[in-house]
Amino acid sequence: MSQSTQEKSQQLDQAPAQTFTLFTQNGIRITLDLPAALQINQNRQELFSSAPILHNDTTFPIESATFTIKLEDVIDASSNVIANVRWWNNQVFEGKQIMEFTCKAVKPGGTDTCIPASSGYSQVRWSTSVSSGRGTETFTNTLSLVSLTYGPFPPNHPTGPTGPIVQIG
Repeated sequence: MSQSTQEKSQQLDQAPAQTFTLFTQNGIRITLDLPAALQINQNRQELFSSAPILHNDTTFPIESATFTIKLEDVIDASSNVIANVRWWNNQVFEGKQIMEFTCKAVKPGGTDTCIPASSGYSQVRWSTSVSSGRGTETFTNTLSLVSLTYGPFPPNHPTGPTGPIVQIG
C-alpha cells in the first residue's frame, strides 16, 4: 500500500477535529484541536498533528506563558488501559506523556500557537493495547505566566477535562 493510501485509510478512522478546552480562567484559555473520536484496531496506533493554542480574551497583554500538558492513558469502564497517549516525535520515534509548552507574547483578543519545550513533539499518538473497549481521554495541565502564576488547577470535572472518545477493536 502506498504511503498516500495508508495516510488516507488512517484518516478514515478519525472523526473531524474538535477544539477541546484544556484550561479557562479570567479570560485566558488553552485549547487543543484533536479528533472528536477515533476508531483504532488492536495493537495499532493513530497519529494527529496538533499544538495547544493560547487565547488571550483579556484587556491585558500576555508577555509569555509556559504550561505543561499531561496526556492520560485511555481507560475503559472496567479500569483497563486500552490506549497509551503520548506527545510523539516522528524523528526519533519517542513519546512523552508530559510536555511543557511555551507561548510568545499575545495581545488582548489574540492567540498564539505554542511550541513544545522538546523540539519535534508535534503529534499526539494513541497506541492501542490488546484489550478492546471504549473510553474517554482526560488531560492534566498547569499554567504559569510571567506576571501571574497559575496551577496546578483543579480539573473542570472530577476526572479532568475530557478529550476524544476512543474505540478499540
